[in-house]
Amino acid sequence: MKRLLRSVVYHVFALWLTSTMIPALSISGNLWGMLSAGFMLTIMMMLLKPLLSLIFLPINILTLGLLGWLVNVAVLYLWTVFVPNVSLVPWIFPGILAGGFVVPDVALPYTWTLIVVSLVITFIVTALWRLGDE
Repeated sequence: MKRLLRSVVYHVFALWLTSTMIPALSISGNLWGMLSAGFMLTIMMMLLKPLLSLIFLPINILTLGLLGWLVNVAVLYLWTVFVPNVSLVPWIFPGILAGGFVVPDVALPYTWTLIVVSLVITFIVTALWRLGDE
């Protein structure tokens, strides 16, 4: 029970942080909407991720684990389909100018936005789990 509650809190925080960084992800309903979306994402990660990992095992073996993130992308896609207060739209990355380096504006279609959001959420949740275990 403690692990489930901690996972829900981590996912809610990751969703909040990701939705502030990437405006393509929007969750309606204020705090209750964010809590329900985080709870549903946690449940889907706990139930669907092992099943999808088993299904994608041949691809994961062939690519030596490089496409392991594909499972998280698939779970996030199913989450955006089944949770009504969550929407994900194509995103226009505004670009970066830092230290003389210029990254231009990029229009990302839905699939690439899904991949970027999935990687950001996974990174945040993994970092929180590692910080919490110490």
